[in-house]
Amino acid sequence: MASALTRPDGRIYRNAFGLDPFIVSETFAEVAACRKAGILINTFMLARDYALVSFVSQVAAICQGRAYVPTRPAPARQRVSDHMA
Repeated sequence: MASALTRPDGRIYRNAFGLDPFIVSETFAEVAACRKAGILINTFMLARDYALVSFVSQVAAICQGRAYVPTRPAPARQRVSDHMA
C-alpha cells in the first residue's frame, strides 16, 4: 500500500511501504482542518486491511463523519463507524 502527499513547495513525498507516519499525521491535520471548516468527510472502503480500517476509523472520529467498511463474509453488507454528532 503506497502513500503520498504534495509538499508546500510542490514536490511529491512518496512511501511505497505502508502507512507512513509523516503522511498519516499530515492527513489527520488536514482532516481536522476540514472539520473546523465545517466540511464533513464520509469514507467508503473496499479494502479490509486492519491498518487501513483503523486509519479510516480515526479519520471518521476526527471529522465526526462515517466510515463504511465491507464485512465478511458478505461484502454487500457494511459496518458503519458513525461519529456524527
